[in-house]
Amino acid sequence: MSTDFAERKMEVNDLSFDGIVHCLNEVIGKIDDPRSVSNATKYSLRETILGAFAAFFMQNESFLEYQRQLNSRCGRDNAQSLFGLEKIPTVEQIRNIVDGVAASSLFPLFGLIYQALRSMGFLKAYEILRGNLLVAMDGTNYYSSEKVNCPCCSTKTSKQGKVTYFHQALLPVIVSPDHESVFSLPPEFILQTFII
Repeated sequence: MSTDFAERKMEVNDLSFDGIVHCLNEVIGKIDDPRSVSNATKYSLRETILGAFAAFFMQNESFLEYQRQLNSRCGRDNAQSLFGLEKIPTVEQIRNIVDGVAASSLFPLFGLIYQALRSMGFLKAYEILRGNLLVAMDGTNYYSSEKVNCPCCSTKTSKQGKVTYFHQALLPVIVSPDHESVFSLPPEFILQTFII
């Protein structure tokens, strides 16, 4: 990473798809890769996170596999054209690599997009009651296992004594009764707390 990049203030001036992908690349550039350098680091952290973003953006887990096949037939694919991916990791490789990265390291992207929406005036139409924004929240489970767990897992025990480990998050979005579009804010992870 160049020193001028580290000192440059990140901001979003363009809320187009390309502008947001560019900003995502800048946020990724500030994340330390938790892996030690070896031959096993075939895919960069950038390729891995952008690969995950591409699969979510296209709402299709098999999107990346299709892109690999398209590239082998045609020499080019949409993952290169849209997301700038030169090498495409598999979904399993993405999971293995991204599991070592704190999700909160991507939260600056939410703030950058929020600031751009605010400065460009897009949120003005969402203001209610003397300039306030309405935020709706929803909770979700995003991981569950009877075997794999971590110190941050919540747990529940069935009547039969079977323990399930899970993660949950609260997902806030800016909403308006007058608009169909919503704007995501950073999620809040729900952590198990112990009462003594």
